[in-house]
Amino acid sequence: MATVAKEVVKRPTTIEEFYATPKETWQFVTLPEEDPLGKPYPAIYLNKERFEPGQTYNLPAQIASYLKERIKVFNRSCVRLLQPDMAQPGIVRTAEGAAAPMPTLQ
Repeated sequence: MATVAKEVVKRPTTIEEFYATPKETWQFVTLPEEDPLGKPYPAIYLNKERFEPGQTYNLPAQIASYLKERIKVFNRSCVRLLQPDMAQPGIVRTAEGAAAPMPTLQ
């Protein structure tokens, strides 16, 4: 019986290995200058790498994906500050039996 040898593809695991990937697979990522609330956007850190707001970076696909996800999560958290979507009945059920007075939504 003939056996077929499978080619094992090693995935990058260190920053150096990510930066050694073919540049054709890299992606551009721009960090916003301001967050959705109009405040200066914070820098994003990945180990010792620092990505500054308002800058565009050409990065390996995995690192670009990480930065895009961090931007999306941060923006979503800013918007949640402005959208209290907890229902009043849920607040009442949570506050029942609590020592603190029940909050009210105006």
